[in-house]
Amino acid sequence: MLVRASRDGDQFQYLWAARRCFRLLSPSTGLVAVTIEGASSIKFPAGEAVAAGEELIDVGEYYGSQDVTQATLVRYIQLKHSTLHANDPWVPSGLQTTLGKFAQRYAEIRNRLGATILVGKLEFWFVSNRPVATDVLKAIEDAAGEAPARHPSERTKLKELVGLDGPDFVGFCKLLRMEVGQEGYWAQRSLLFQDVRGYPLAKLLR
Repeated sequence: MLVRASRDGDQFQYLWAARRCFRLLSPSTGLVAVTIEGASSIKFPAGEAVAAGEELIDVGEYYGSQDVTQATLVRYIQLKHSTLHANDPWVPSGLQTTLGKFAQRYAEIRNRLGATILVGKLEFWFVSNRPVATDVLKAIEDAAGEAPARHPSERTKLKELVGLDGPDFVGFCKLLRMEVGQEGYWAQRSLLFQDVRGYPLAKLLR
């Protein structure tokens, strides 16, 4: 069962990423590149690398340009699938590695470009077929909106696990997207077949 669950998780990632790649075929999306298992090697004009959090990126999406300074939007995406615990909500302890590494990458890019320019240009996506605990989602939402915390203990936990506080924590939460409750492996497979049927060969060869 553990082997099957691992394989399901891998297949979920491949199928979800394949479906996103179809956006490259539509000029209206502005998507110019998709990376798998890591970020683009083109990030800054001088080609400097951003090492922090690289291992967490399952999919990277680049709109307008692969150069962060020129792109209209860059998304760093981690995908998590569960076969055995699909209905169990993610809690802060289960998100520690993902959010912690994302926060490190945010801090490195912020130090180079400044926090203000990143809003609307950079996003960190956590994608899963599992839900996230409602209190955690509200804590992120409140921080991003600079609103009083409805769940102060959850906000404190999040600050501790990402290693950020004050404006840095708020800035990071503004860029964080919890894309949870996604369709599971088998549903993703069916959706991919539907997507493929929507792009006949003649259209793909234009």
